[in-house]
Amino acid sequence: MNRLLYSVGLLLVLFSCSDYDEQEFTVLLPDAGLDQVVFTEDSGTTIQLDGGSSSDVNNIGFDYKWTILSTPEGASGTLSDINSPSPTLEVSNEDSGRYQLSLRIFRGDQIAQDFVNIDVNPAIAQVIFVNAIDSDGIASLSIPSIAITGNPVQPRSVDDRYYNIDKNIAQESDGTVLFEVNYNGNTLFTNQTLEALKSYTLYLAGTSNNPELLFVEKTKNQNSIPIGIVGLDAINLAPDTDNIVLFIDATSAGFGVLPVDTLFGGLGVSEQFGTLNYRDNSEIFFPSNTLIPLPIWATVNGQRISNDAAILLPPNRDGNFGTFMLFPDASAEFGHTLIFINNSDLLPE
Repeated sequence: MNRLLYSVGLLLVLFSCSDYDEQEFTVLLPDAGLDQVVFTEDSGTTIQLDGGSSSDVNNIGFDYKWTILSTPEGASGTLSDINSPSPTLEVSNEDSGRYQLSLRIFRGDQIAQDFVNIDVNPAIAQVIFVNAIDSDGIASLSIPSIAITGNPVQPRSVDDRYYNIDKNIAQESDGTVLFEVNYNGNTLFTNQTLEALKSYTLYLAGTSNNPELLFVEKTKNQNSIPIGIVGLDAINLAPDTDNIVLFIDATSAGFGVLPVDTLFGGLGVSEQFGTLNYRDNSEIFFPSNTLIPLPIWATVNGQRISNDAAILLPPNRDGNFGTFMLFPDASAEFGHTLIFINNSDLLPE
């Protein structure tokens, strides 16, 4: 919920030696309710708003006024009972996009305002692109139907932005969206079905001689991370390696050498990376103040197969987001390379 409180009144009590005078000012506290996502096919075109939790410190009473601030392009909406705490917003069955509304509560010249967003039949999904091949080749993402050409992405790195995709515009006649990845003079294709308000990662995986595309829905680590939380991904991009487990040397923290899941579990994190087979992806959240930048490596059936890597994220910062990726690497001591990519700059401030 987007909330901005303007507190106009002050509670002033003046004392003197000879008399007592109370000046009746107050603080208004508007509450426009929670943001909503509405699909008219399921819920109809009448949307109930709720400002009934608005209040003022002295409980004197106030008036309401609702206003539509913005609508989706080409759309309009109708508010009923704009001076009631709980009006309705009527929209068209064909509308797609965001309505922003304000609620003002006032008494005399005291006014305070709050805002609420209503997303009607949203069609926007988000995609980030990772060049996950361990070679010298540079890759880029294209989405032809909406004329998106991504930034050049270095090996074992990530494009520096999320791409917003409007399904109503981008999808083909079969309901899928065509993605193209340009790599070493060749173009790889994949058609994917997207859901509104979800985030996805498209990996260019495999090897320089045998590249392949892997499309993963992000159920946790997407373009919004709750306050006080850090997000981590782990993905196995090494062919012919199953039963991958990430281990961590937490000896300096008094825990010893143990699976990452065990350490995070001891820190109260319920989600787990688990065991990763080829092309498997896992995601976890954990409190930002429990970030421990200690050596981490991968094992298969108890045998170490990768170098050390570490969680390279600033401690005690909300909204961090990073990805562990495992690659085959014949030149590496243990036959594979584990790296960590900091994706935090992709997230909004």
